[in-house]
Amino acid sequence: MAEHKTAAHAGPSLARRQTQQPDSFNQLKQQGLADIVSLAGKRWTDYNLHDPGITLLEQLCFSLTELQYRCDFDINQLLSNADGQIDYASLGLVAPQHILTSRPTTAADYRRYLLDQLPQLADIYLQADDSSGLYSAQALVASADIDVTQLEADIRRCYSAQRNLGEQLGEVNLLTPLACQPVAEIEIRAAADPVELLAEFYYCCQQLLQRSTERQSYADLLAQGHSYTELFDGPLTPGGVLQRAGQSASVQLHEFFQPLQSIAGVVQLTQFALRCNNNLYYDSLPLQQGLALYALQLPGDNADLSVQLLVGTKAVSVDITAVMQRYQQKLFRQQSRWQTDPDRLCPLPQGRYRPVAQYHSLQHLLPAEYKLALSAAQLQPPQWQLKGYLLLFEQLLANFLAQLQQLPALFSPGQTSQSYYWQTLTEQQISGISQLYPADINAQLAKLYQQFDNVLQRKHRLLDYLLALYGESLYQHSLQHYDYYHSAASSSARRLAQKIRYLKHIVTMTRDRVAAPDHYAPLWRDAVGGFVQKQAIVLDLGQTAQSLTTAVLQYKLRLSSKQRLQSLYLDETRADNLLHSVPAIRLLFAPDSAKARRRLASAVCLQADTLPQQMVQSGVALSNYRISLQQQRYQLLLKVPDSQHDEWWLCGSYRHYRSALILANCLSRFLCHISHTSEGLHLVEHVLLLSAKARARVPADYYAGRITILCPNWTARFADAGFQQLVSESLQLNCPAHLSCQVLFISFERMHRFERLFKYWRSAMKAQQDAVAESVALAQYLYALRKAAGLEDADAPAD
Repeated sequence: MAEHKTAAHAGPSLARRQTQQPDSFNQLKQQGLADIVSLAGKRWTDYNLHDPGITLLEQLCFSLTELQYRCDFDINQLLSNADGQIDYASLGLVAPQHILTSRPTTAADYRRYLLDQLPQLADIYLQADDSSGLYSAQALVASADIDVTQLEADIRRCYSAQRNLGEQLGEVNLLTPLACQPVAEIEIRAAADPVELLAEFYYCCQQLLQRSTERQSYADLLAQGHSYTELFDGPLTPGGVLQRAGQSASVQLHEFFQPLQSIAGVVQLTQFALRCNNNLYYDSLPLQQGLALYALQLPGDNADLSVQLLVGTKAVSVDITAVMQRYQQKLFRQQSRWQTDPDRLCPLPQGRYRPVAQYHSLQHLLPAEYKLALSAAQLQPPQWQLKGYLLLFEQLLANFLAQLQQLPALFSPGQTSQSYYWQTLTEQQISGISQLYPADINAQLAKLYQQFDNVLQRKHRLLDYLLALYGESLYQHSLQHYDYYHSAASSSARRLAQKIRYLKHIVTMTRDRVAAPDHYAPLWRDAVGGFVQKQAIVLDLGQTAQSLTTAVLQYKLRLSSKQRLQSLYLDETRADNLLHSVPAIRLLFAPDSAKARRRLASAVCLQADTLPQQMVQSGVALSNYRISLQQQRYQLLLKVPDSQHDEWWLCGSYRHYRSALILANCLSRFLCHISHTSEGLHLVEHVLLLSAKARARVPADYYAGRITILCPNWTARFADAGFQQLVSESLQLNCPAHLSCQVLFISFERMHRFERLFKYWRSAMKAQQDAVAESVALAQYLYALRKAAGLEDADAPAD
């Protein structure tokens, strides 16, 4: 009790803060004194405050706390530029409305998306067939004067732009809403505006009839306290968020009375009904194919007006034209309130520029007796010696602040030139500094820091951190074993560029990772889909936006799995003086440039228009080339891969060794170029070939839940069995679990024929034709390829 009374009668006080921060002034000083004791305790026993060494220690500790203070600035201040703006795109940061939203994945999501994209739709309902992957749609046109054929085409086009793998829109049934005309008798107050009241009456009826498409704006939902996670659940729809995901079972007229009775100026709703198909309904409205689909029928003139306004027992006349104008204004205001600019929806944090790199020398804080503030002409040797001693510490402090100022460049994915930063001090900061620095101080500091600045390794770690912000990672260890096209020095830079591409397309890599190709987009450019785009980056493929055979055909060449070149048989072990390895030299022109083509024109191996596939696979590596001197001519030879004998192909013959050397390097780079740019994949969803089911000679279960991915087998990497397994595992792992994914590796000739059939089929799909003949041809050829790979048991159709 005594202790309790003592505490109760104690005066107000602040408890002493117990801190264990290692970078506080006292902690730094105590640590410094402990280090001095351990290092110089036998020679230095005076640690009083008057000691100059202790004074310098205190100033250094104080300067370190200044670094801590600047590090504690908000991150948006440290990332802002001189204008106070933050370049979010260059930092790999994405706004919440783009990274949190998803593609349509359910029937309710598609309904929400389509109603947002197509104002000519009054409503639409989709139903999925789980066995086939087809959606059927029942759409309600907004008005009778809309072209239903064009509307159906627009629905299919919009659906295709957001389609997911293994799905397709099948039958679209367009319905005309039942026209409902209000029949009512309303007693109003004498002071009420009849035009405003009647316009509000029709507006309320319209809202109640089409309650299934009622929306709210994102701004209103944010104001109501909804979090970003709740707000961005589903596709982003700038036209507002639907309040009801499902369809209405029916419309009950008793639900109209309370809203209509609450209109300002209404005394009593004495009579109310809805006329549909010349019938009056007082309880509920009839359904149309099981759906509650209605549209408000407005009066064209006063003769069509079926709503009577009364003041007492006296009828009130009203200008119906003015009523309709006011009604349209209300609708426009409502739709405007729903509209939201996605880029302004979530204001991104703005920074305040902080010049954290500005350095204030600790010499200005030392006692005046040290005489360090004198001009350079007045300084004595002891002062110069102390300045030089302190510069060792001050340079570290200044470099730390320079590093802090360069945080935007450090975290920018596109900045890969350096990761360590420094600054040189000026005469304004420290008098006489120019006499302490060597003349080439900037060059020496740059050379010094470059020795320790492992840019690629540090950038890899920073990019891993940025990817982790989105819950993503990119494992590249397996790809390093199949890097046929780059040297060991450039391989790490290539992997870094791959991570940068992944981060720049982070929205596609996450939100659109199972997006299907849009068959209304231009072929070979945009019609690839998010699934293919992600796999192209993950596997570091050369391209996805063009034909895979174009990389060879554009040079008027073809590849053949059976073609061979002129062969020589030389025993390499017994002809060391005849066969010389080819060293790598630097070429100052691109592998596909006109100058390179002129060099390659003299190659014997390129005289014909058909090359062996094996040459593309083997010719990418300089180690497979040899130069032989025979009959006073230098012959460039290429080792035949998997040859049982010492077989070589003749690539060129020259009078000078230099010409053969240049050809070998030029040919290797050219084959690397066409090999890498031929790497990609084509994805075919069997459900899209359903129109061929009646005519194509394939099994009945060929169409449901299957996708086939075609890859080349003529490139250096894709000819490697290990890389083929890596590709197959990656594609099957990232494919949606409900789909069966099979990967085929086919020759150049088969790929060329497939792409021709695929192009005809895509053109017919884009033109919105039935595409039956094109689907039959593509389905049968694809089935034949699967049968040849052992993926089908039935007899394959004729090739």
